[in-house]
Amino acid sequence: MACFRVCLLRIGLLTVTVLLGFANTAMAQIIGSAYSVKTGELLYRETHQQINDSAYSVEYSEPNGEVFAHKTLDFSQSKITPSFLQLNERNGERIDVKQLGRQLTVNYLENRDAKEETESVALEGGMIVDAGFDEFVKQYWQALVTGKELDVDYLVPSKQTTFGFRVSKATCLDGTQNGALCFSLTPTSWLVKMAVDPIVVAYDSQDKRLLRFTGRANICDTKGKYEQVDIQYQYL
Repeated sequence: MACFRVCLLRIGLLTVTVLLGFANTAMAQIIGSAYSVKTGELLYRETHQQINDSAYSVEYSEPNGEVFAHKTLDFSQSKITPSFLQLNERNGERIDVKQLGRQLTVNYLENRDAKEETESVALEGGMIVDAGFDEFVKQYWQALVTGKELDVDYLVPSKQTTFGFRVSKATCLDGTQNGALCFSLTPTSWLVKMAVDPIVVAYDSQDKRLLRFTGRANICDTKGKYEQVDIQYQYL
C-alpha cells in the first residue's frame, strides 16, 4: 500500500494517547463507556456535549456517577488544531493548550505536587491537536478506505517531543458493530512499540461517526496510570 507523510503536530498525553473528538458531529450528547481491556470492568464514562458551533465539553465520571474530570475544546481557529483545557481531579493533572498567533503554547502539570512545564511550538500547516484527529480521519477518509497509510506525529507535553504513528485501515476487533470501518494507529519506532500498543478505532461506514476506541486511555487513574481501555460510544 502507498505510504505518504502528512505534516501533523499531535498534542497527546504522557502515555502518547489519542483522544478522538466529534468536532463536526451534529449532536445532542455522546456518551462513551470505558471498559478495562484486561478485566472488562467499567472504569469511567465520558459525556460529550456540544456547546456551540465551535466548542464542546467532555465530562468524565466514575462508574457511580461522580464527576472527576472536565475538558473543554475550542475549534474557532481550526477544526484540526483546537485549543483545549483538561483537568483531572483524581490526581490534579492539568493540560492547557492554546493557539496564539503562529504558536501553540502547551502547559502540562503531571499532578498536584509537580511543577508545571511550558513549551511553545511553532504552528505549521496541517498540525493536529487532540480531538482534531477526528477531523483528520474524516478529511482523509477516502485515502484511508482505499488502503493509503498515513504517517503522523504526536507531541507529548510531558516529554516535549514527538512520536510517529502510522494510520491505516485495519481488521475490526471482535465485538465491533457490523458494517463498521476500522483503522489502526501503530507506532513507527520500534522503541515506542515496546511501550505503546496500537490503537484501533471503529467508525460507522455510512455517517463516519466514531463507534469504538480501543487503546491507551486519555485520562489517568488516581495513581497517574493510563490503562488500556475499550470505549463504546452511544449517540443520544
